[in-house]
Amino acid sequence: MMSSEPYLLSFRCLPDASGTLISTQDATGLPFAARRVFWVFAQAQETERGGHAHRTTQEVLTVVQGSVRVVTETAQGKEVFALATPAQGLYIPPFCWITVHPSPGAILCCMTSTVFEETDYIRDREEFESFISK
Repeated sequence: MMSSEPYLLSFRCLPDASGTLISTQDATGLPFAARRVFWVFAQAQETERGGHAHRTTQEVLTVVQGSVRVVTETAQGKEVFALATPAQGLYIPPFCWITVHPSPGAILCCMTSTVFEETDYIRDREEFESFISK
């Protein structure tokens, strides 16, 4: 069942003498089947990304390197999440405005429930606010 609020989830970690494998392959790994995966590389200085919501797309964000602070906003209010390990992800439901603040040099991986479709994005803050106030 799809949640209407963002939440943290833990990935399966398989450590051995040569390192740790983190997996999302089983039913407990992601709350949806991933249709798109992409990485965002932060600049050397502090930046801000995101500034949008989706109409139907669900996302899971995880940090591969560095740390990322994610500010979320839904009809229920704002929350701030800190991502600092690849063993943890942040679920982002539809109609959740996100602002992403990566540390310098951070790498963020995003897994989505849909393929890219520009019409799914809500990039106008006022339009988003009209959706969540209904």
